[in-house]
Amino acid sequence: MPVVFIEGGSMSKSKKWVALALAVALVLAVGLTGCASKTDEGTTGETTGGETATVELKTIEAGKLLVGSDTAFPPFESMNGDVAEGFDVDLMKAIGEKLGLEVTFQTEIFDTLIPTLKAGGKFDVIASGMTIKPDRQLEIDFTDPYYDSNQSLVMKKGTAYTGPEQLAGKKIGVQSGTTGEAWAKENVEGATLVPFKNATDAFAALQAGNVDAVVNDLPVSTELLKDDDRGMEIVAQIPTGEQYGFGVSKDNPDLTAAINKALGELKADGTYNEIYQKWFGILPE
Repeated sequence: MPVVFIEGGSMSKSKKWVALALAVALVLAVGLTGCASKTDEGTTGETTGGETATVELKTIEAGKLLVGSDTAFPPFESMNGDVAEGFDVDLMKAIGEKLGLEVTFQTEIFDTLIPTLKAGGKFDVIASGMTIKPDRQLEIDFTDPYYDSNQSLVMKKGTAYTGPEQLAGKKIGVQSGTTGEAWAKENVEGATLVPFKNATDAFAALQAGNVDAVVNDLPVSTELLKDDDRGMEIVAQIPTGEQYGFGVSKDNPDLTAAINKALGELKADGTYNEIYQKWFGILPE
């Protein structure tokens, strides 16, 4: 901005120089203020005013969250044609919305989920009704728990069950790599464990008479036995006190933290309860 000086006939030469010096100082002050303002406006992604900078989440595909899952584990995940559906699916999609990521489910055999995640390049997260266990935590990180579960023993209707000792000499169907298989190994003596790649195959074997019982996660057994025509029933609930979590690579702690934050927000705003009631018919305790 130009500065205009109006000379009066009575102003001395010394006064003119003082006025000129003041004007120059004013121009410099205005110029420096303008430069400072432009620097602030051009700063992005820095911590200012106590706010934390946004963290760029690391995923295999930009803008997407690829999820590995054993999609034969209703009501947590199952396939409706080519589309995955279930409690885990809806919950993970709600988390994806919070993170600004498009969620895509990929089918994987349960006992290969952890090694595949560790190898990298195929999916970012495991969402598969997976129990948080110390041995698994040595290999991958888990999010905060999102579901409490127990085990169950399923046999054909009308079978009188008195206890694990009754299973000696019997064939017990289990899903390979699961906590149900681990429980059967630790608590049933003299039985032959028959591993299956998923829970639905184990129940089909029981229905066909190829095994005598199935040990499986209680909520999944409850879902699969809604059809009375299967001719099977839960003869014992096994209190194992398990908790499910989503699995994330140990190389990606920012993603684990982001999922935990989103999960907390979904619980706080009621979305988690809505999804839970949709798939289990009740609200969480």
